[in-house]
Amino acid sequence: MKRTLLLASTALATAALTTTSFAQSGNDGPSTAPPALTGVKWHAHTITVDGDTHPVPEGSRAGLMFNDDKRTLTGHDGCNSLKGKAVVNADQSAVTFDSEYGSTLIACYPPNHVDVVPPAGTYEARVTAHTLTLTGSDGYVITLKR
Repeated sequence: MKRTLLLASTALATAALTTTSFAQSGNDGPSTAPPALTGVKWHAHTITVDGDTHPVPEGSRAGLMFNDDKRTLTGHDGCNSLKGKAVVNADQSAVTFDSEYGSTLIACYPPNHVDVVPPAGTYEARVTAHTLTLTGSDGYVITLKR
């Protein structure tokens, strides 16, 4: 009984010292790299325009991929493949979209067609483990998932 109590006390003291040293050193634990924005196929999930959020239809192929060169993107609007310029500035957590894109010309209409490329301009880019949120100054928001 005494030996069990001694082992338990030692374990508690060790845990308390470890916790204290981490708190005092300002260490928030092991550092991990932020989730990647480029080289990932992001599937469109929701689009918010003028305060109205529109879900992208289940099973839609609409989405974007910011290429590793950090200057171009490829994507799909649900019917057509597209490509164009989009400059990724990871240091400022921003993406700047160009106003012109090349696209195939298959005629299709909502719900199959999704305006997945935001209007030209710079958007705040927030990346978490499985979600990319692009927010424009005009309130345009597109949420994409891995």
